[in-house]
Amino acid sequence: MKIVVTGASGIQGMSAMIYLLEQDDVETIQVSDNFHLDRLKQRVDRLSDKRLSMRQLDSSDQKKAYEAFKGYDVVVNCAYTPGGYVATTKAALEAGANYLDMTSAGQQPLQSQLHDEFKKKNITAILDMGTAPGLSNIMAVYCMNRLDKTDSIDYYWGIADVVPPAEHTRPLYWGFGFDGIMSLIARPSLVYEDGRLQDLEPRARPVVYRFKEPIGDVLVGGLPHPEPRMLSQSFPDAGFKHIMFREGFDADSAMKYHFLRDLGFNSNREDPVDVKGVKVKPFDVLLSLLEQLPPEKKKPAHIISEGDCVVQGWKDGQQMEIKIMIRTAPDSEMHRRFTAKGAFGSYRTGICAAMAGAMLGRGLIEKKGVYEPELCVPAELYILEQVKVGMEVEVTSRVVL
Repeated sequence: MKIVVTGASGIQGMSAMIYLLEQDDVETIQVSDNFHLDRLKQRVDRLSDKRLSMRQLDSSDQKKAYEAFKGYDVVVNCAYTPGGYVATTKAALEAGANYLDMTSAGQQPLQSQLHDEFKKKNITAILDMGTAPGLSNIMAVYCMNRLDKTDSIDYYWGIADVVPPAEHTRPLYWGFGFDGIMSLIARPSLVYEDGRLQDLEPRARPVVYRFKEPIGDVLVGGLPHPEPRMLSQSFPDAGFKHIMFREGFDADSAMKYHFLRDLGFNSNREDPVDVKGVKVKPFDVLLSLLEQLPPEKKKPAHIISEGDCVVQGWKDGQQMEIKIMIRTAPDSEMHRRFTAKGAFGSYRTGICAAMAGAMLGRGLIEKKGVYEPELCVPAELYILEQVKVGMEVEVTSRVVL
């Protein structure tokens, strides 16, 4: 199969390249970027694989994107182009290539209007195919498939540095994009209950949840994650009573994130403040300070990411709970393998996207048209691919008395 990876100089583009190069049936990978070509060249040179070809591309330019996508089977869009995703999707459609992205920054309704055209061309577009949403949606379907009826879906996500703060010299670490963290904890929590979507206060309904050691007990609270909206809309006749996404961090990081948010350093704040006659955005100041943090002199962070999807419902007249856990850790073989090849930061999302892209290229995703992941990606096959790449996966079931 022949695959395009756009926005390939970034964190997710790099991990997508690494994953795809590990697939024997991938013949060619065109990697592109519009701005960071020197950085992309360094990464292509490091991977040193004949299957990689590089080009400059503004993927939101429909005409140029069409020319770049012609002759390829799949477009894995890792470029962040707010307002430009419809153009990229149309370019893939015109080129006859399957398409997916990790987010489209609110353009999903416009992309979905292309459903019939994708179907006529016998190709597929998958929207929001990242880690959460994306993998998280498929985890829910995996559990739902083991029940006759689903009542509730709860997500418990833990991003925890398991090194005690006293053993660091740096005052702050974060497990994924810091702007994303600060945005999520400042916005209303989303929940589906009583047949409707509801906005609750930020970090609503906190509970202590026990993750696998060494994370242990973590206080998790609500977030504005879209899974409650996506799943309730994708399965309108399921009769869900409750869907919610909660996330938590190690206690020291959580305290610092919330303190900064409460002072006004959140990435959603658009209004600048006056500092001695100069208008500045507080979050811009915070980011500049974070970029100047000195190197760690003692122990670096050891951040473990665990996502649990807990689904309750009924099977053969008995109330059941099905839980799937997917986890990545710095001491895993997968992490060592990917970072040795140049992956960095919170790179798992690129793997999740590229994995679905490879399934598209293999013809394993049979539905044609424009879909969210939960409606087209075969859950069993996708979770098996997570295991193959080296994610730690556990599935448990228990009877609810």
